[in-house]
Amino acid sequence: MELLIWSLIFAVSVAALLIGAAWFSAAASRFLSKAAAAEFAAIAVGAALPELALALAAVLSDRPELVLPIVLGSSVANIFLVAGASAAAAKNLPIVRECAEAEAPLLAGSAAILWFCAADGVVLFEEGLLMVAAFLICAVFLASRERINRFTPRDIVAPGFLSAGRGLVEIVGARFGRGFGGRPKNTAGALLRGMAGAVLLALAAVFAIEALSGIAKLLAISPVLLAFSVLAVAAALPEIWSSLKIIAKKRYELVMGNVFSGVAVNVLLVTGVAAMFSPLPVGGAAAEVGLPFFAAAAALLTVSGFSRKISSGQGWLYLFLYLLFWAKLFQIF
Repeated sequence: MELLIWSLIFAVSVAALLIGAAWFSAAASRFLSKAAAAEFAAIAVGAALPELALALAAVLSDRPELVLPIVLGSSVANIFLVAGASAAAAKNLPIVRECAEAEAPLLAGSAAILWFCAADGVVLFEEGLLMVAAFLICAVFLASRERINRFTPRDIVAPGFLSAGRGLVEIVGARFGRGFGGRPKNTAGALLRGMAGAVLLALAAVFAIEALSGIAKLLAISPVLLAFSVLAVAAALPEIWSSLKIIAKKRYELVMGNVFSGVAVNVLLVTGVAAMFSPLPVGGAAAEVGLPFFAAAAALLTVSGFSRKISSGQGWLYLFLYLLFWAKLFQIF
């Protein structure tokens, strides 16, 4: 019975986390600077809000060991699960030239920064500051390429049941370029929605971390393993649903841009901000399974970026590697 209660708390917390991210992002879209770099940075923060809120809640709850599992687990899920399933469904998933030229090197560079910062077993404040600085530099670089097509954080995270109940979370591809139609209609409404979203984000993240710890205790397993698997996949739900929606519309060329940029933002921004609050230990499953699998995933996706496509066979290979990731996490073999 206690396990059922904690599981319900966890499920409700994850749903509230995504709703809070949607409200906060929709409100923030009204106040976005028109400067391209600032706009890109704000959009990226909006897309990473679930992971960022969970990472900060873990640090403030004195569980910094959960941050790297959340980041690495979410990133591996984005690459192997999202890209793999998308390629398998699309038969031949194209990667547009701008992703190959700009975002593939960004992903590889982000993975290298994380690897070197985590190699000594801990990510320190100075390294977190370096990651945040790298994220801002990347924002300036990508914005200078005029890649932004006037989309908003609401175009990335939007709760579907708030508009005619179209599902738990509706994630709309970031590159549809729908403009600012989803913003609150006035400044007061935007402020209220933003504050409500921030409060909901904070509370949902804290309850999600607590529920995760409660479930792990009852199942007699490490919370790190659940953070790597269940919590990371929950945090990656926006990207997963986004890809499914895009594939359903047969806009295959839009999928990989979200994967490339989403992983880079998670690695640089989420890890960096969390490390500025507390040193992040890198040990156990994070060092033995998480980092190697993430490095392999980033390398494979970068190579796929330069080949400009992911075939159906490669997609199934990605999915197999994701199953292997789970098997190694839980030491099935």
